[in-house]
Amino acid sequence: MSNHPKVKAILGYDISEGIDTSDYEYWLAEVHFPDLLSNPFLDRIVTNDIIRPVTVSSAGSPTMEKPATFYRIVELHFADHEAYDHYLQWFVEHPLDPERGPAGRTAFRFYVLTDSAIADHDHPYQPAV
Repeated sequence: MSNHPKVKAILGYDISEGIDTSDYEYWLAEVHFPDLLSNPFLDRIVTNDIIRPVTVSSAGSPTMEKPATFYRIVELHFADHEAYDHYLQWFVEHPLDPERGPAGRTAFRFYVLTDSAIADHDHPYQPAV
């Protein structure tokens, strides 16, 4: 495992009102994800379909008064901050047709850039700071 955290853009969204789920999934698989993956600085896309909110933590404390719900949370994985900067610049130089983009299809709830650290049974958590 690398000591350097991987950079991820993480976004949560719903499907825009009036958009059929099967049409949305077709667009995502056949248009949008291929467009994103044409950018050589994006390593991978991970989708996380929401099953249900978790209302109690592993220690038994409530998680939030009004649980947040989304259709999906997506992770865009990058090697590092430089790769993310190149990703953005690549789209400036190779703009996507707005008709192929998420406007009118995807209702973003959040979209953030993160540094990621991994902890597992063999590797303790190593904070990025």
